[in-house]
Amino acid sequence: MKRVLLPTLAATALLGCSGQAQQLDTTQADPQSNSDVVMPLKTLADQINLAIGAALETGHLEDPQFRETLIREFNQITPENEMKFGYVQPQRGVFDFEKPDQLVDFAEEHDMVVKGHALVWHIQNPKWLEETEWTKDELTKVLEEHIHTVVGHYKGRVLYWDVVNEAFDDQGGFRDTLWYRTLGEDYIEMAFRFAHEADPDAILFYNDYSSEGMTAKSNAIYRHVEMLVERGVPIHGVGTQLHLTADNSIADSSIARNIERISDLGLDMHFTEIDVRIRDNDGAMGLQDQADKYEMLMKLAAYYPEVDMFTTWGIGDRYSWVPHWFNGYGRALMFDENFQEKPAYDAVQSVLIDAVTGNFAYEPMTDLSNAQRYVLPFNAKPLSQARLNADEVVFYPFAFNQLGGKDQRVPDTNVIDGKWAVGYHNNKLIGQVIRQDSKTVVNKSESHENDNVEVFVRLGEQFWQFRSIVGQDFAPIGFPGKATGKWSKDGTTFDFEIAFNEFEDLVGETIGFNIALSDNDGDTATGNRHAQLYPLTGTNIGWQGEEFGELFMNGQNAVVSTIPVSTPPAFKAMKLSAKPAGADSSEWQQGYRYTFAFNQLNQRDMTVDSQDDISGDWTMGHHGNWLYGVVNRQDDKTFTDAQESYENDNIEIFVQRGEGDMYQFRTVVGEDFEPSRYSGETFAQWSADGSQLFFGIEMSEPLKSGEALRWNIALSDNDGEGRKYQLYSVPGSNISYLGEELTKLIAE
Repeated sequence: MKRVLLPTLAATALLGCSGQAQQLDTTQADPQSNSDVVMPLKTLADQINLAIGAALETGHLEDPQFRETLIREFNQITPENEMKFGYVQPQRGVFDFEKPDQLVDFAEEHDMVVKGHALVWHIQNPKWLEETEWTKDELTKVLEEHIHTVVGHYKGRVLYWDVVNEAFDDQGGFRDTLWYRTLGEDYIEMAFRFAHEADPDAILFYNDYSSEGMTAKSNAIYRHVEMLVERGVPIHGVGTQLHLTADNSIADSSIARNIERISDLGLDMHFTEIDVRIRDNDGAMGLQDQADKYEMLMKLAAYYPEVDMFTTWGIGDRYSWVPHWFNGYGRALMFDENFQEKPAYDAVQSVLIDAVTGNFAYEPMTDLSNAQRYVLPFNAKPLSQARLNADEVVFYPFAFNQLGGKDQRVPDTNVIDGKWAVGYHNNKLIGQVIRQDSKTVVNKSESHENDNVEVFVRLGEQFWQFRSIVGQDFAPIGFPGKATGKWSKDGTTFDFEIAFNEFEDLVGETIGFNIALSDNDGDTATGNRHAQLYPLTGTNIGWQGEEFGELFMNGQNAVVSTIPVSTPPAFKAMKLSAKPAGADSSEWQQGYRYTFAFNQLNQRDMTVDSQDDISGDWTMGHHGNWLYGVVNRQDDKTFTDAQESYENDNIEIFVQRGEGDMYQFRTVVGEDFEPSRYSGETFAQWSADGSQLFFGIEMSEPLKSGEALRWNIALSDNDGEGRKYQLYSVPGSNISYLGEELTKLIAE
């Protein structure tokens, strides 16, 4: 349900005699500058009934800059640690409320609402609680006494509580905790009932991380709170923490769908612990990516009335927990270490201004029934000048040899390799191809038989093919604009521009697009090309105006249309003549073979560094009611020692059939698939050296000819310092685990 903008502070100003919304003033007088300034965040947010808050420690209030920023910008606070079990009851029956009392006193003095955090958690508990062997009755009594005492102490003063925190694991099972081991899942219901008994007017929330979208964890949370609601348990909402990274995308549609299903239960949702961490070596682009995440979250909060709290986990980077917990990351908040506003602040403020003044036009896409896109558009970012700057674009690989028929694997990188990027400036596409070729051939009479680059562009029903033989400009064609290309002397770099007469600025446009790198070493049996490398699978008919992908001109407020302007071919699973006995069965000889190519962990350069030895390919088939697959993997170092399975070298497979659930299957190298909620049988069999995987997934019924599955597959590489590569066959942002950005697999 869309938020109805009837602000509490200015309802009479907002509604005229006709009942239509009128614009509100979003500025206020600044006595120091004797001029008007934009209202602080809390004043704007209050006008759409949204609390905007921050987490803090009592000691932070001793910092004048922190204190001033908090009072000016925020109207809600959450104690970062000082209301947790180990702080308020360090010894059994001995409660210490000194520091949280100071926070509550401060909040009341400055007209701020308080959210208590957190009554029940598996971390930061006192030793006496953790080191005792409890019976069920004993631990129930401990839980009851603790919640009654803490909530009762703040009755009427703390309006909201995170009652239970992080009760589920990432796979959707109950987390193995002291509470769960002794009390079972009933401890969650007990905690909410005890809190309600202590303060019947308190608003009670469940809170968790990695629960914002449609994940296995959020599915489990949804099912559990639905059960609590049906049983009449006093629960009023779900909080999602939103500890994000700037360089990994997250889909607003996935968060929106989760908000809507929680809302359908009659519950609210809070954004409870927001921070968006940036890699230490990322500059202005990292700050902009961070701002984009904050903007998206505030748009969702401004759109949905069920989201009535937006809390950042801290105020400024000076006291952020992020650098201490995430090596190589920091700068996660809207204010820097000196409490100066960052682009993220400006982005949040801009959304609030639009919401208050009636200029808010955002609407998330939650009905995916008509979504036809199964390969994301390539991203063309705006360039600050009319030339390509490598720091401002995204580089993509040439991933498939479309001359290979069913075997679309690319040749060895020492034969031919390359990557490409495109940005835009005003009405110009500005691109670059970086090429590595063991032998350059440019003496063929037919231009397409020479080593070249081809760019394919479609606008509506019109399309153009631009070809440049290595060392030459684009060949002239009847294009209503201007296209130029220039090679470096050694033929390793090709820079090009395509200017469109009918556009003044390309921002927000999506065009049909493809690009190819052609290689002919002149010593094949026919003397013809042996490789025509594209970033998309297909049959090399771009010259006919077919099998284009999309190029989206990113920019402020630019949104990709739900319906694609062009749709490339899908991947195929061959119909196997018999059940394969293994990866070497003859049934696989006619299978389609595809490359792992796009590193979705790196949103600046999705290619594999030439210094790194990681590559792979995959093929799929179906027989009876089974889906079978083979993965070939090359890696100079196999790492499987990490505690978290996703941090090990592994293969992940994502499958959704029809309107059913999406399932994620993960197999660490050398191991079977991890346990999951999937009801069918599965197996994963690795070769002894970890170079080949043969797997099967039992379906509820046989696949029909032409049936399409929502699908993805990824090859993960981790040499012991965190994942470096998560290689897919399509571009994206590594959110397939959310059921987003899946591609398509068609059964032959």
